This record gives sequence, C-alpha cells and structure tokens, in this order.
Amino acid sequence: MLAFLRQDPSIPVDMQDTEFTRDLLGRYVCSTFDEAVNNGGRPFDVVVIGAGMFGAYVASKIYRAGADQNLRVLLLDAGGYFAPTHVQNMPHLGLNAPDTALVTRNDQDPRARNGVWGIPWHSNEPFTGLAYCPGGRSLFWGGWAPRLMPADLAAWPKDARDFLTANYPDVEFEIGVQDKADYLSGPLNTAINAQLQAVATSSNPIMPDVTLDVVDEAPIAVQASSPGSGLFSFDKFSSGPVLLESIRDDIAKRWTLNDNSRRRFFLVPRCHVIRLQNSGGRVTGIDLTYNGQFRSLSVPTNLSPDCQVILAAGTIESTRLAIESFQVTRGAYSMGANFMAHLRTNLTVRVKRSALGLGAATTLEQGGAIVRGEITNPDGSKRRYHIQVLASAEKGQNPEATMWTMVPDIDLLRNLLSNEDPDWVAIVFRGLGEMDGDKKAGPGGATSFVNLTNAADPLQNDGMSARAWVNFTPTSNDDAAWRKLAAAAVKLAGGLAKSTGDVQYLYNGGWQSAPPPDPFATTKDQLGNTHHEAGTLWMGDDPATSITDSSGRFHHISNAYVAGPALFPTVGSANPSLTGLTLARRSSAAVVAALAPTPLARFKPLYAGSLADWQMSGSGSFLQVYDILESVGGPGLLWYTRESFSDFVLEFEWQYANRTDNSGVFIRVPNLNSSNPGDWMAAIDQSYEIQIDPRGYNSEKNMENDPLRSTGAIYNINAPTRSDVAKGPWQWNTFLIEAVGSRIKVTLNGVLVNDFADPKPRSLRGHIALQNHHDGSKVQFRNIRIKAVVPGVTDLPLPRSLSLFTAAGLAVPDEVGLGVRSAA
Repeated sequence: MLAFLRQDPSIPVDMQDTEFTRDLLGRYVCSTFDEAVNNGGRPFDVVVIGAGMFGAYVASKIYRAGADQNLRVLLLDAGGYFAPTHVQNMPHLGLNAPDTALVTRNDQDPRARNGVWGIPWHSNEPFTGLAYCPGGRSLFWGGWAPRLMPADLAAWPKDARDFLTANYPDVEFEIGVQDKADYLSGPLNTAINAQLQAVATSSNPIMPDVTLDVVDEAPIAVQASSPGSGLFSFDKFSSGPVLLESIRDDIAKRWTLNDNSRRRFFLVPRCHVIRLQNSGGRVTGIDLTYNGQFRSLSVPTNLSPDCQVILAAGTIESTRLAIESFQVTRGAYSMGANFMAHLRTNLTVRVKRSALGLGAATTLEQGGAIVRGEITNPDGSKRRYHIQVLASAEKGQNPEATMWTMVPDIDLLRNLLSNEDPDWVAIVFRGLGEMDGDKKAGPGGATSFVNLTNAADPLQNDGMSARAWVNFTPTSNDDAAWRKLAAAAVKLAGGLAKSTGDVQYLYNGGWQSAPPPDPFATTKDQLGNTHHEAGTLWMGDDPATSITDSSGRFHHISNAYVAGPALFPTVGSANPSLTGLTLARRSSAAVVAALAPTPLARFKPLYAGSLADWQMSGSGSFLQVYDILESVGGPGLLWYTRESFSDFVLEFEWQYANRTDNSGVFIRVPNLNSSNPGDWMAAIDQSYEIQIDPRGYNSEKNMENDPLRSTGAIYNINAPTRSDVAKGPWQWNTFLIEAVGSRIKVTLNGVLVNDFADPKPRSLRGHIALQNHHDGSKVQFRNIRIKAVVPGVTDLPLPRSLSLFTAAGLAVPDEVGLGVRSAA
C-alpha cells in the first residue's frame, strides 16, 4: 500500500481511492512487500528484478513452466502500476516518452517526467531513461521486431544462435510479428514493398560501401486479427497483458480466504534493489528499499537455498547492480564494457502517388517495409544496418500520425479518410546501424562503457549506493558508418522517383525539392533515445572473455542470470526486443531446469514431518500425527507439489479405522487448484487412482464388492486379481506402485494384485496425491517414499532402520508403530 493515499497506514484497505480513481487494477495485480514475503508460505525459488519488457516476460514464463515444481516467483519493480497494456491500445491519452535530458550529476536530474519516466544513471550523453512501471518501456515501444540475421549473429555462441533460429517463430507468433500483412496491407503497402524490392534486385549497391540484400514487409509486433475463433486479437504487444494474465491465473488457482501462503507469483511495485549479497559464488540475499524503507531478503528466511535471481532492470541498471554486487577484479572483459546502442537517422519524404503506381485513394492507406544491408567500414570490416520504412497517404508531414492509434468512433474514421492526400504519400526512412562494442573498454578509455559513480559524493549517489555512469562515445568507424547510413536513406528515397519532382524532402521547416545537402546533419538522431542499450553483460563460451553463458547465467555467480539486451555480444542492426524476448525464454527454461529435482534411482521420502511441499485441493484436510498423515473430511486431494514423476516406484504404508472408510492414492496427477471445493476433481479423469476401500462400495449402484472400486483396483479401470490380501482395521498395509510408461503394477503386502497396460494412457507424468474421501472417513499413511525408474541404474536401497524421523533430525516417539491411533 502507498502510505500517502491512506490517512492511517495501519488500517488495511481493499482498493485505494484517489480524488479521481479507484485503483482496482493495481490492487488486483500487485501485492505489498509484506503480503508477498510475510504470508507464511515457502521461501521464494526465483526473484526477478525489474518488471519491464523482459522481466515481466521471463517471470511469467518461469511461473508457467515451474508449475510442476510449484516454484514461487517474486517480481520486484521500482515503479508503481501504471497501465495494463501498450498505451497505443487505448484511445489518445498523450502518454508518450519524453525527450532526452543530459544528466551528469544529481542536480541536473529533471526527476519524474510524463508520469513514469526517470533517468537513474549519469552520462555524457542525453538519454530518455526508463519507464518506472510494470511493463516498463514495452508499454511505449515502437513495435519493430525484426530478427537478427546470420551475419548479425556471427560472433554469438553457437548454442544461442541455434536457440534463436529454432524459437524465433514462436515468439513472432506470440507478439504478432508472424503474420505481417494482418496489420499493414493494401495497395500502398504492396506498392512500397514492390518498389523497394526492385531496388534490392538491381546489381548496383545503393552507394559505394553500402549494399542492400533484403527487403521484407514490416515486422511490427501488432496482431490485428484474431489468433483463433472466438478470441480477441493481441493488438500491439507489451509484456503488461502477459504479466497481468499470469498473476490473475495464480490468484484464481491458489488464493483462498485472503491466504497468500499458497500463491506462487507476486508482483511488488516500488521496490528499488540496491545490491545483491553473495557468498561462495551464489546470491544469498537482496538489499532493497520498499516505499523508501530499507528491507532485505535472505536465504533461508525469504529465499530458498537454491533460489535463482534474474537481473532484468534494463541494460544499464542491471549492469550497475552486477558491478555493485559481484566484484570481479580483471582489466579487460569486465562487466560494463562492450556498451552499445544503435546509430539512428530519420528522413521524411513525400512521393507522388503516380510514381508509386497508385490511383486515387478509396480507403485509409498505410504501408511499411524493412530494408537490410551491409556497410563497409574504412578499415574494410563490415557492419549491418537496416532501414525502417513507413508510409501514409494522410495529409501532413508525419507518416506515423495515425499509424499507432485506436479509432473508437466511426466519425473519426471518416475524418481520417477525408484527410487522405490525393497526390502525395509521406514516407519516413528510419535508419538503424550497428555500433562497435569494445569488450576491453573501461574507465580511462575512449570507448563506450558503464561503470559506477562516486558513491561518497551526494551529487552522484542515489542516497543508498552509487549510480551508474554511462560513457557513450562512438568510434571513428561508427561515425563513418553513421554518415553512410544517412546518405543511403536519402539515396534509397530518391530511387522511388520516376521523374524529376516525384520526391520531396522534409527539412528546414518544409518540403524541399532537392535532397538535404548534408544528410547526416539533417537526419542524425541522438544516441540516447533509441532505448536499445545493449552488450554490457555479454554472453560467451569462455568465462575469461565474457560475463554470462548462452543461457544468460553469470559465469562466476551460479544462481544469477540476466534477461534483456545486456546479454548481446554484438548488437547487430535489428531492434533488440524480439531477440531479447526469445533469449528470455531460454533463460526461463534454464532457471526452471536448475531448480528441477534430479531423478533418483534410490528411494527418497515425500513426507518427513512437514507439509510445506504439499498442498490441499478440495475440501477437508490431513492431520499430522508424528510421521503419520490422517485423512479428515473431504472430498479432496493432498498433492505433492514440488515434483512431478513419470516412471517411478512409489511405496507407502496405510491403514484404516472402520469398514466404511475410503481413500486412495492418485498418481500422475495434473497441477491442481486450491481456490474452490471442486478443484480436485480434475484428477479423476486425468490421472489414475489406486483404490483403498475395504468394502468396494459403488455409490452410483448402492452396492458393495464392486471389483473396480475395491482395494488394489485402478479405480474404474482395472480390477485387482485378488481381494483377500488387505488386512483389517488398524493394521498397516504396504502398497508398492510401479508406473513405467503406460504400464501400472500394484503390489499389496508383497502380492502383485494389479498389472495393467493402458492402451490409451491418460497421462504419462504427474504428481502424487492422497485422497480424503468423505467426512468421518479415517485413513492413515506413513513412510511415503518414491524412486525414479532410470534405465540401466540399479536401486541403492534405503534401509528401513533409517526412518524418516531420523532422516529429518527428529526424535522417534516410542508410541509410533503398528496400531497407533490419532486423536479423533
């Protein structure tokens, strides 16, 4: 909660009110620090720092992929909740990124701008800064999402290249890039692409040292059509909806009666992370401020011993945090070197419709394309570039004025149509060129790098620690390529003319018939407003010459990762979003894999006196009596959440109190919800129940001794071969359940009573669950243990003398044994 919105901070409120609004979205998505951390739940398995484009995305992917392990994910962001989707998916609000500002020390800081924008670092170059809100800059970005080409990736680790090639299509579909024509289409789009394609197929370069090798439709992250019948379109992509959907999914499944302890995914805003504590090459704690107050997270209090931490606060802030936290003494190849962005130019022209082969406009006309090529540097080396081309038939000087907009009113749409220019098409050519990275850069050098300011100087720190210092200095090759890029855009635009006067150029305040005499001076953009900062924690195979591996994990910190373009070894010419998101999928998979239990070919206990790794789904509960679990009420399932199993041997003991008691053990159970009494029922048809019922009662037929409902049956699927093996009340029985592929074998008290191969398996993997069947039924379980069936591995037995209590460091009560009865 934000104290300044409440008169008494000690009084909890459901939703906060301002003078104008009720903060439903913030309350429905975010949690306070105490709600997330001090709710009685398990320590967090994953902490993601930064909820922007890449942090929100990677956290959501870990939440989804970590369901089988019940991973708990904490997402921290320095800003407050702002908007659930890209601002261009809403009517015109004027919510745009601000201009750049030069901040070399604190007294030059313009503070918060345009609602959520701030500049946390100091630099010799003006920057726009960061959007301090969940979703971050993804709520504002332009949407261009081209792939990096093979030439862009030449210096990247092979594993990363292969992963990108294999996974680009999924992310392109997810963010709306795959079907390019569903957003930009029509005669103008076709004409622009055809004209540019004609230039590309000519044998001549655009100009000396600048080649053109690819023209394609504009890869913009907007899904304008429905991905399936009955579904809404995704619209312009941001990580906001991905994050919101994941958090609300968690709440719907796990939040019950204001109890956050079962929940798996929390977003806590207004958390500024100061530094990470580490010991023995692992992160062991996190220092932060929450609403300006110092807080900390640590192992084992709030963080699990195996907790994984992901830095996703943007390239510069993630680098600050890494340098502040992970001291590594080496000269070249240090964290913060290799800082890059993009060389950018902006040229606007207008072209006669006749030159493009267009007749009179009959509909709203807009189009786009991407042009890719290569620039030769003065020293003979090559670098990549691309030019984004956007065209509109609307009158005026800004081709993008109506391109990124929602039009909720048919009269507004008619106004747009009536404003189409009958003679001209305005086109912007936005060039992006690759920058050099210097992996040996650092303080005292002349090239670009990120380091720390003087923490002792009040004009340079943030009150708690040093700020990042960004030294941004293009190389001589950068400058030369930048000029060639500007000239190439002018040359490419001029190539659209069929005759003199077909193309006019926008500069000096209006349309000019001649190209700008100095294209670089006219079209050069600032380095600090591309939002494409990259490279400072670059990946590589050699720990001596790189900072992270191809999964994004720090070489020297075994449980810390990076998400975002800070990982890029080279920046290429493509906007970094698509590649950054795709790499985030790789990092999320690596994090989940790092936390996955290793299948053991020897027995391990599933219950050792604590239900921290178990969760109730449905009604009722289980009573803990020393090393015994006793069913209470029902119906429901107590399921083991921390691991799912495929091929395994499950062994346990059980006993019942009365002939009317009923229970069972479910295997290969899907992830179950815990918010409604009927949540457990998903297991009935999606998994297998090994039945415990002394009388084999069929409630539908009101009859006893139904073979498919008797002890040892695979419930309603396969009857046991014998019904005389189970013992009577208050006598311990032993079940040994073997599940390998589609075959399930049930051994009761040493006798094989069921051997069944399912021709149409319901599931080949899932969780283990104990059933509490109905109120008054009392069935007890103990010595629950499991081992994986690993081909070619012989079991190393766990001696029975080593009890679960001894393994857990607990004293064994004398009265625990056969016939023990718990309190009713």
